[in-house]
Amino acid sequence: MINTAHAIDRSRARPRAMHLLSGALVDAGSTDESARKAYVEFATRVRFEYCDLTIPPTVPPPGNDTEAQVPHYKSYFNNEIRMLALSDLPKRSLAIAKELSIPTSNLPVAWDSSVFLRIDETRVDVLKALITGPESTPYHNGCYLFDIFLGPSYNQMPPNVKYMTTNGGKFRFNPNLYADGKVCLSLLGTWSGPGWVAGKSTLLQVLISIQSMILCEEPYLNEPGWASSGGTPQSKAYSANVRRMVVKTAMLGNLQNPPEPWADIIRTHYRLKAKEISAQLDHWLSLDDGRATQSDGAAYSDGRGPGASTNNDFAADVAELKRLLKDLQTNKTLV
Repeated sequence: MINTAHAIDRSRARPRAMHLLSGALVDAGSTDESARKAYVEFATRVRFEYCDLTIPPTVPPPGNDTEAQVPHYKSYFNNEIRMLALSDLPKRSLAIAKELSIPTSNLPVAWDSSVFLRIDETRVDVLKALITGPESTPYHNGCYLFDIFLGPSYNQMPPNVKYMTTNGGKFRFNPNLYADGKVCLSLLGTWSGPGWVAGKSTLLQVLISIQSMILCEEPYLNEPGWASSGGTPQSKAYSANVRRMVVKTAMLGNLQNPPEPWADIIRTHYRLKAKEISAQLDHWLSLDDGRATQSDGAAYSDGRGPGASTNNDFAADVAELKRLLKDLQTNKTLV
């Protein structure tokens, strides 16, 4: 596996070095059309890259301790990754190398929603994904992060996927995205419906399913017991709660403290879309029901309408985010 990873990385080394600085060079221009064009060109260029996802050791490992030589990784799956470091699984390695040649050109990129993938430069089974929330959903323009590990039985079995944008394990953004990071999706074997097909299903299918089926227009309906409750007060309250969580964590939190290796992507995303997002925030604020944010919007399934007024910090979060957006535009810098 390591040899396969090195071969793939050598073929991309030069483009990757250029991409590390590309975000600072992107100019939105003076019109909405130029900003859209700049965004799509930037996202297309950087949607798939190799990078270093290891954690530098604080002290040099002993020279005679093979296990200690194995690096730690910036991943939820660090322990599992390290356990496989010395394994020789040629069929798995070939399957991974074959699959990773596909997302280069097929990862969806658009002004309205995009999918980005980062892969460790020496361990092609260690990945991170960023999905920007689709238009017309309560997830719009948020940045949603996932840690991915292609385990020892991949691709006979689905990948391991953990949702990381949870406000420290506090927020459940969707019936299918738990606060502990669990992703409920039939392809992953964590939800009912058509499952993973060995040798045929792909990581790309998983990412697009999350983008289109989980980050959806009316997330309340993703819970089977509520599937026929479209447009109800409970569903509207659920979406309002999601919007508050999105602004606090998936937008403001990620912009204030961009997680590795996403700083360039996140800051460029918000700088190029600052005008649209500012208008979006004003609209979301006008739709807010004034309730306090619940860590799980299911708390609004008790039959109450969205009329009760409670102080929340949504307006303050919106104001702070709009201030940061203005700073990004004024300074024209990503650092």
